Amino acid sequence: MANPREQETQHALLVILGKYAQEMGLISGIEGVKLGQKSCDHSPQSKVLEFLVGILSGAKYLQDISLSAHPLDKDVAVAQAWGQSSWADYSGVSRTMSKLSWVEAGRWWLCWNGWVRHLSKMS
Repeated sequence: MANPREQETQHALLVILGKYAQEMGLISGIEGVKLGQKSCDHSPQSKVLEFLVGILSGAKYLQDISLSAHPLDKDVAVAQAWGQSSWADYSGVSRTMSKLSWVEAGRWWLCWNGWVRHLSKMS
């Protein structure tokens, strides 16, 4: 019988990076950035995080998050590795990203950039 905690994914590297991002505080940093937008099913911070994970996945277009051969927004293993119960559709991510102010974008970029710098020192 299969382990009920096991999940299949086409994005195994994103699972590893997500677990590492949790350990290094990237996710709590992004979740701590104040964004002047409302939350429905997913917080604006979660959608910003999903945008960043989409970049890491190699998505060329935002719609690839939902419409690729292996859609990121349907991958529960990746969402959970990045501290999320699920991902939003790309259209919600698009609306959130388009409503970010320059100040808000700068705040989450500082979190992201610090993490990328840390990763580059490891290689």
